[in-house]
Amino acid sequence: MVCNHIRWVALGAAAFVAVGGYWLAGSLRPAKAAEGQSGTLTSQPAAGSSPQAVEVVKPQRLSMSRTLDVPATIEAYEQADLYAKASGYVAEVRVDIGERVHSGQVLAVLAVPEMGNELAEAKSQEAARRASLEAADAGVVQARKMLDLAHSQLVRAKAELTLKEVTARRREELFAGKAITEQEIDESRNQREIAKADFGIAQARIAAAEADVKSAEASRAVAAAQVDVARAQVEKIETLIKYTQIVAPFDGVVTRRLVDRGALVQSGTATRTTPMFTVHRLDQVRIFIEVPESDVAHVRPGVVVKVRPYGLTGQVFEGTVARAATALNPNTRTMRTEIDVSNPDGRLLHGMYAQVTMPIERRESALSIPAAALLTEGSEQYVYTVRGRYAVPTPIETGLDDGLRVEITDGLSDDDLVVVTGKGLLSPGTPVRAVPKSES
Repeated sequence: MVCNHIRWVALGAAAFVAVGGYWLAGSLRPAKAAEGQSGTLTSQPAAGSSPQAVEVVKPQRLSMSRTLDVPATIEAYEQADLYAKASGYVAEVRVDIGERVHSGQVLAVLAVPEMGNELAEAKSQEAARRASLEAADAGVVQARKMLDLAHSQLVRAKAELTLKEVTARRREELFAGKAITEQEIDESRNQREIAKADFGIAQARIAAAEADVKSAEASRAVAAAQVDVARAQVEKIETLIKYTQIVAPFDGVVTRRLVDRGALVQSGTATRTTPMFTVHRLDQVRIFIEVPESDVAHVRPGVVVKVRPYGLTGQVFEGTVARAATALNPNTRTMRTEIDVSNPDGRLLHGMYAQVTMPIERRESALSIPAAALLTEGSEQYVYTVRGRYAVPTPIETGLDDGLRVEITDGLSDDDLVVVTGKGLLSPGTPVRAVPKSES
């Protein structure tokens, strides 16, 4: 760094020596040199010399950004390989590659006749189970009626027992007063005992009726479960029959068709399987890029990027950073980043390559000059500025570079005159005639 500083001091000294010598020579000539005003865009050379015409600009304060250009891969937003859920022969193929399909649209139909027989058998079994359930329902109703009847009989038996007990007590009193015979009191006592026995029988019938109700309800529950099993079997077969229709999972384009009519296809759970179709959703696409480690910190969801597909020369699409892996690939030291791009007309195709331009940094009111004014010597950068009427090399420090303009972080001020055109003919101290350059 010290060496570079010494070099620039030497260049400056040489410039001043050259300027001094030129001024001395001019003063010895009879011609009179017209002095230019400091900070003006023109200078008048000394008599007898021919100043080099150069175009100059003043640094401008503009909004500048640094962008990252990386290769990208375009993929369908959704893609699906469609397999058969059931094994069978292909009866119909209704679409071919390149055709647009809608969600739920039937693409092919398989012929599986044995499933029709299985469905008929399952439905018959379901009907039988439902008949058993109806019989069980009737059994529950009958058992509950018998329980109600038993309760009625118990009430009647209890009333009869109460009557016989009251009658027996009265006759006991009459017998004690010698008002009735011993035979009559015996009859009353026997009727009371019979009523007690009937009451006990009525109670036992209730217990039996309650047990019958529980048994009927249990039988009904078993029958209902059997109906559910039979119904599930029917639904399973109906579902398998639906699987004989291969349908599109979403709106998209058929990009592969791998079957023909009459071909035998195996279910997707078999070991040896091949997809029947591939469908891509292309109304929106995903674009994948690998961001270098040095720029990972600047990746943010929502950033708008430019996409230039190699196969669509001159066409530029806008996309939005949607998500990032938030982890680096240890082999490449890059982070996978995903960009969503709207593709309503389907111009972007799955598998295309593209170049993505992503804004990385942005600075407002950055002091900048045209990139064409920049010169380098080794690792140092400099520009020619006009001091009075002479070209002076001025070392600078740069920041952002958008390809057209370069940010100047040190070395220049807003009022400096920077040579843009003609700098290749200059050396330190060269007399110049500054001409403003249009930056339209």
